Amino acid sequence: MIAMNMGKRLRMRRVFRDGKALILPIDHPVYYGPLPGTENPAKLVALARDNGATAVLATAGALRTAVDEIGGLGIVMRVDAPVSHLGGPDSVRHLLHGVGQAAALGADMVIINCYLGMGDTALESAMLRAMADVSAECERAGMPMCAEIIPHVPSADGTPAPPTSADLATAMRLGLEYNCDVVKTVYNGDPEGFARAVAAGHLPVIMAGGPKTSDDLAIFGQAFEAMSHGASGIVVGRRVWGSPKPVAAMRAMHALVFEGKTGAAAVAIYKRGKG
Repeated sequence: MIAMNMGKRLRMRRVFRDGKALILPIDHPVYYGPLPGTENPAKLVALARDNGATAVLATAGALRTAVDEIGGLGIVMRVDAPVSHLGGPDSVRHLLHGVGQAAALGADMVIINCYLGMGDTALESAMLRAMADVSAECERAGMPMCAEIIPHVPSADGTPAPPTSADLATAMRLGLEYNCDVVKTVYNGDPEGFARAVAAGHLPVIMAGGPKTSDDLAIFGQAFEAMSHGASGIVVGRRVWGSPKPVAAMRAMHALVFEGKTGAAAVAIYKRGKG
């Protein structure tokens, strides 16, 4: 286990329960605007609080509208942001807050993005520098840091391809090398390769839920494979608040993460559940 100072350890226990985390992210509007399902941050925080999440991932501004609904949830605060989707790609980023400000606003953990393999050395370098700077601030402040490190590997037609397990190993290990505490990244459908990448990273890894697809039930099988092969938690937003049955989706994911339910069992819970 990686050694942490006391401040980090105390804050981490509000995001992870028994070493596992189920986090509802509601930070998407900072890039996309108010997507359907994200119009009311307070409603989403209450959804997370009442249906098994350990934490929410949000900007400080969204949390301000929902502070009365937090209850016992941990707070993972987004401290960076891209330009809007009207302005350009989400790899062009800037800092929203310093770590001290995030601590003053009540954060238990901060999160920052870093994309690898974009084909633009200056962009990648800027994101890596920001990650290093925030990591150093976190160490001074006793604030846990989650690095959302995602390899973007274009395919022959220019669309993103699933990262290889070697790509994921690079992403996870960079989190360690930059003195982060948690890595959030994608799952690539290669269970054994994913497990090797997690083992080489030496940090808790939480799986990003990713965008909605034509098969919204596939997330449960993916989450089960990731959790069974080294992941310490799931961060799922669009598959919950974008679902026809967000309460059922949240409860099914809780059963998978904390009760050891299989992907198929989680699907059954979801299908039986109410909206």
